[in-house]
Amino acid sequence: MQQPTRGTSARIPFLPLALVTTGLFLIAYWPAIKILVSKWLHSEEYNHALFTVPIIGYMIWQKKDTLAADHGAPHLLCLPLLIFSSLIYLLTLQMQIPTAIALAMVLTLFSCLLYLYGFVSFRKLATPLILLLVIIPIPNQVYSTITLPLQLKVTQLSSLILQVLQIPTMREGNIIHIPTKTFQVVEACSGLRSMITLLTLSLIMGYFMLHSFLARLILLVMSVPVAFIVNVVRVVLMVTGYHFFRIDLLQGMRHNLLGLAVFSLALVILFAVEKTLERWER
Repeated sequence: MQQPTRGTSARIPFLPLALVTTGLFLIAYWPAIKILVSKWLHSEEYNHALFTVPIIGYMIWQKKDTLAADHGAPHLLCLPLLIFSSLIYLLTLQMQIPTAIALAMVLTLFSCLLYLYGFVSFRKLATPLILLLVIIPIPNQVYSTITLPLQLKVTQLSSLILQVLQIPTMREGNIIHIPTKTFQVVEACSGLRSMITLLTLSLIMGYFMLHSFLARLILLVMSVPVAFIVNVVRVVLMVTGYHFFRIDLLQGMRHNLLGLAVFSLALVILFAVEKTLERWER
C-alpha cells in the first residue's frame, strides 16, 4: 500500500479553499464592493468597470490550474502584511473615504494571494491585479488636478492646428475664440476619460493578444498619447465644423455621435498599434 507523501494530509484542496476564501472575502468587504459598484454606475469615466470585472474573473479562472499546482503551505512571512492591510481597511471604513476603502480592499486581496500562494503565483496574476487598480475611481480632487493641465494642452495644440488650417483663432486658457463663436474645452475634452478607458482596454488586449512584457508595456504606454490625440481631433472637428459649415457639434445628438466617432478612431489606432507589435513579436 502506498504511503502518503509528507505534508499531503495537511494540504487543503485548491477549489474548496478558493471558494471559501472568496466567499469570506465578499462578506467581509461587502461595504467596499457596494461603494465601488455605486461609483461605477454613476460615473461616466468608470462605467466600463462593470464589463471589466467579469474579464478579470475570466483571467483568474484561466490560471486556476497553475494556482492549484502552486498551492501549498501558507507563506507565514506575508501574514503581517495581511493583518496590516485588514487594519487599514477597518480604519478607512470608519473614516468613510471611498477611494481609500477600495485601495485597502485591493491591498488585502494582494496580501491574501501572497499569503496563500506566494510571489510566483502573484506574478502570474499581475495583469488582472493591475486591472483591479485601474478601475478604482480617482478622487475628485486628484481628477480635477490632472484634468486642468490636459485641458490646456488640448486647447493649445488644437489652436495651433486651427491656425494651420487658416482659421483665425485666439486662445485664452482653455477657451478658443473664432470670429463667429467661442468654444470651451471642458473636462470631458481633456482626454482623461478616454485615457482611463484606453488604459483598461490596452491591458486586456495585451493580455490576450501579445506575449512579451515589452510589447504589452508599449501598448499600455501608447494608449496615453492616443487618447490625447483623438481629443485634439475632437476639438478641431467641432471648430472646423462650425467655421466652414455652421454645424454645431457642441450638444445634442451630433455631439454624442462625434464623441462615439472619435472614440472609435482611438480604438482603431490602438488596434493598429497592437497588430504592429504582434508582427514585431513574430
